[in-house]
Amino acid sequence: MNFKKVVIVAAAVGVFFSAGLGVKSLAEDFWAGHTDVETINSSIDTLTNRINSKNQDISKLKSDLSQAQTNVQNGTTQLGQLQQQLTQVNTDKQTELAQKQVEIQQKIDDGNRAVASKQSELNTANQTISSLRQQISELQNKNNSTDQSLTEVQQARQKAEQAVQQTAASSTPATSNSTENQTWEAKIYNADDRVSYNGKDYIAKWYASASDIPGNVGPWQEYQEIH
Repeated sequence: MNFKKVVIVAAAVGVFFSAGLGVKSLAEDFWAGHTDVETINSSIDTLTNRINSKNQDISKLKSDLSQAQTNVQNGTTQLGQLQQQLTQVNTDKQTELAQKQVEIQQKIDDGNRAVASKQSELNTANQTISSLRQQISELQNKNNSTDQSLTEVQQARQKAEQAVQQTAASSTPATSNSTENQTWEAKIYNADDRVSYNGKDYIAKWYASASDIPGNVGPWQEYQEIH
C-alpha cells in the first residue's frame, strides 16, 4: 500500500512536473509571441510614419508641381507677350530701316546730282579757262607783234629826233607872234601846240606825249614871241 502511494505520488509528481514543464513552455511561447507582436506593431508604426512622411512628401511634391506648372504657364504667357513685343519691335525696326534706306538713297541721289552739277560747272570753267588761255596766247602773240612794231616806231622816232636835233643845231630859234601859248602840263599835245615852260616858250613840231618834257630832245622846239 505504501508502495502504491509512493508510486502514485511519484506518478503525480511526474505528472505535475511534466505539467509544469508544459506550462512553462507555453508561457515562454506566449511571451515570445507577444514580443513578436510588439516588434510587428513597432514595425507597423514605423512603416505608418514612413508612409505618412512619404504622403507628405508626395503632397509637397504635388504642390511644388502645381506651382511649377503655374510658373510654367505664367512663363509661357510672358514668353508669348515678349514674342509679340519682339515681333512689334522687329516690325517697327524694319519700317524705320526702310525709311532710313529711302532717306539715305535720296541723299545719295541728291549728292550725285550735286556732283553732276559741279562737274558740269567744272567742265564749263575748264572750257572757259581753255578759251581764256587761247585768248591770252593770241594776245601775247599780238603783244609780241605790237612790241616789235613799237620798237620799230621808237627806232624811227629816234632817227627823226636825231635828224631834227641836227637841223635845230644848225638853224636859229623859230619865231612866232602868237600869244596862244599855255603853261606846259604832262598831257598829250598835237602839232603846233604852244606852251610855256621854265620861262621859255615851245612849239610842238609833231605829236607830243605826256612824257615829252620841253627843253629835252623831242617834239618841242623853242621859239621866240614877236611883240
